[in-house]
Amino acid sequence: MIINVTYPDKKTDLAIKKIVGRSFTFMERIRLKGIGCAKLQIVEASAEIAQIISANSDTAYCNIELRAKGLVVGFNSTGRIYCWCIPYYRLSIYYNSGQLSLFASPNQIKAKAPFYGTLDKKFLRKVLRLKAESTGQLPY
Repeated sequence: MIINVTYPDKKTDLAIKKIVGRSFTFMERIRLKGIGCAKLQIVEASAEIAQIISANSDTAYCNIELRAKGLVVGFNSTGRIYCWCIPYYRLSIYYNSGQLSLFASPNQIKAKAPFYGTLDKKFLRKVLRLKAESTGQLPY
């Protein structure tokens, strides 16, 4: 679900909490050693996200935040802030040749680290561990 959060209100906050759960507390953030990743450059996106991003002629960037029951992928376009809420049970994540692919039907984003950087593999392991704990699957 893609939500415009430029001007947040209680209705959008409740919708986000319903989909991906509450935000982590300060102590949980310290225990997890961070809940976000550095900005990523969007290489490719599904039609709905591409339509939002194409309104801006600049390079598109996104960031990922961990939540209790999912991920929040945030991106900007023409002064507006959007977030894509992905519950863990719908998330498919792939990492291949420096490119991160996030899939949750019907949307997808392919992103890479900007400026010839590398993706934080510790963060990816943390995402996979939290997904396994949330869905009750065996650890990877």
